[in-house]
Amino acid sequence: MVKITCDNCGEERPERSAAGKEWILGYDIEMESPNAIQRSLRFLDRWDNRRVLEFGAIHLCCEQCKSEYKTAAPAA
Repeated sequence: MVKITCDNCGEERPERSAAGKEWILGYDIEMESPNAIQRSLRFLDRWDNRRVLEFGAIHLCCEQCKSEYKTAAPAA
């Protein structure tokens, strides 16, 4: 069993999400070449259990955490 926590506040995602509390799944991927670093933040429109362990996946418990995560993300 995999425990999923919010990448912003650390809240643990319950096995069954409460009504009205939709978690946000996205990707934070950084690519580096000899001449540049590129960073990409992408968010899916719905939660997908099959994709939670993919490379670069980020898990956020609410819109506020999403906003805080984007603000705190260092610009490359």
